[in-house]
Amino acid sequence: MVQLQMKCSIDFIGKKRNGVEQYWCITHKALASDKQGNRLSSCLCPHKEVFENVWDIEKGPIKSLEILFMNILENTIPLIFVNHELFHGVFQYKSSLLNYKDLVGIMLSKLNDISLEEVRCNHCNQMHSDNGKFAYTPHKTHLCLYCGHLFRVKEANIGSEMEPIFPIPKIKLEHASVLVASHCRVQYDLLKGILLINSKSVDKIVMNGQEENIEDFLNSFLENEY
Repeated sequence: MVQLQMKCSIDFIGKKRNGVEQYWCITHKALASDKQGNRLSSCLCPHKEVFENVWDIEKGPIKSLEILFMNILENTIPLIFVNHELFHGVFQYKSSLLNYKDLVGIMLSKLNDISLEEVRCNHCNQMHSDNGKFAYTPHKTHLCLYCGHLFRVKEANIGSEMEPIFPIPKIKLEHASVLVASHCRVQYDLLKGILLINSKSVDKIVMNGQEENIEDFLNSFLENEY
């Protein structure tokens, strides 16, 4: 793990169709302008602190990678555990820089049995990861989080920078249900393909008297995490 001071590096990326200018922070992979098109002194990334801790995957082997939502009903930002130790930072692999949202995107893709592909931005040639609702909805237009430009591909797909690094298995669930009331703990072991809801492997949850597939349940909670 390397500690760095990751200051915003803001570039102009063009105008919207309505003429409003847009600026992008290539350090934190986030928008750096307001709704009026004014350049901000600091980007809109809400978790800049995680970019100060970098785990170089090529130098620091990862044998275990897990994400944990203590209670997804209240908080959709998970804890990350690397080799069974809590890690508050981002992962670097060659030119890729991956954060917790990329890991959550992997979980959603695997949970929905989505085929992941190598997708590259045609502006900067950087590999692309899809998160939130885009992790389970194939699409042709992608937003590059490295340069801030939109780019199109020929066939609708879903990209992942993590898939070429690790052999990530499909998530296998038991045919069972679990009651979810005010607390829902979600554990996901990325390298083993194990997903647990309140410590149980289930394919359905029961909430407010209604039964719901675990895919639909987690999709709805995490659709805006991109």
